[in-house]
Amino acid sequence: MIRKSVCNYFVLIILTHAVVGCVASHTATAPDVRKVKYPELDREVTAGLGERLLESGLAIKVYGFSLQNDVDIFDGTVKAGIYHQIGLKDEHRVFGPAHGVGTGTVSVFSGLPSPAKPYVDSSSGYLCFLGGVGTRFCSDDIKPNVRLMNIYTPDSFMQELIYTGKVDNKIRFKYREYSNGMARESYNVDVEYDLNDGHIISYKGSNIEILEANNTKITYKVITHFNSN
Repeated sequence: MIRKSVCNYFVLIILTHAVVGCVASHTATAPDVRKVKYPELDREVTAGLGERLLESGLAIKVYGFSLQNDVDIFDGTVKAGIYHQIGLKDEHRVFGPAHGVGTGTVSVFSGLPSPAKPYVDSSSGYLCFLGGVGTRFCSDDIKPNVRLMNIYTPDSFMQELIYTGKVDNKIRFKYREYSNGMARESYNVDVEYDLNDGHIISYKGSNIEILEANNTKITYKVITHFNSN
């Protein structure tokens, strides 16, 4: 009985090492930080009702996916949550939890956090993880929907102008500002312009030439963006 228990103990240690042992490294990747100015200046554009005419600000984008439930893979569990890409390993996208703490995986034996890193196989699309001593294990059925996601920081700031329709010869818009991914209530404003007064409208530094408008769509050109010099 003692011999059997000892044997089982060492089997457990060996299996657990596959998850908590030395984990294969990856090449780190940085989020894509860019200034958004949509659309291009002096280009004829059509937007539908409820769509953005104008968007400006700082966008931070990264590839990511979300898991609604925990996923068991061999001797590890990838926990439910949102994951962002942190690097590449042999052309596979390697991910970490969006909150930035740990790897998102735990040992199925101990339930303790593991250094094993989740990744999505570039060929099959299945969810996998990089285990100890170069081992890799993949799910048989879970293929995460990897897509570009926004990352919000205290410095994140976006402005947008949305078309909300036309009544008589007056066109209506909604102006919004977002800070740290949240709409700022005091900067959620409805604005209206009378086309009888001209076809160039201005708001928050932007200048837009209205070419055609009805209650379902609007065609326009942006002359200057928000707060342009």
